[in-house]
Amino acid sequence: MKKIIPLRQLLSLTVVLLSLAITFSACESEKEEKRVDLQEGILKNLTGLDGCGWIIQLTDSTKLEPINLKDFNIVLEGNKKVYVQYRERTDLGSYCMVGKVVEIENIEY
Repeated sequence: MKKIIPLRQLLSLTVVLLSLAITFSACESEKEEKRVDLQEGILKNLTGLDGCGWIIQLTDSTKLEPINLKDFNIVLEGNKKVYVQYRERTDLGSYCMVGKVVEIENIEY
């Protein structure tokens, strides 16, 4: 004897499966975007200035003041070329005041 699935259950199941498919495809798109968003820059040591430390200067001369550079396993060397993805933190202020305060999401060299 065949078991018939009520239309309401079938519709609910379809909505759940569609939601899962959209969620997983969005996650994959974000991963791809992160790779594209890497920007080239160089490490600069500004520890001699008041409240400063290591910054990243992008190729367009934009200066970034990372708040979490020590979270990454990277050797800090002056003028070392790096590729960085970040997000600006407008909710934080800077003691150094030479660039944008940022949180590094990915850094490669």
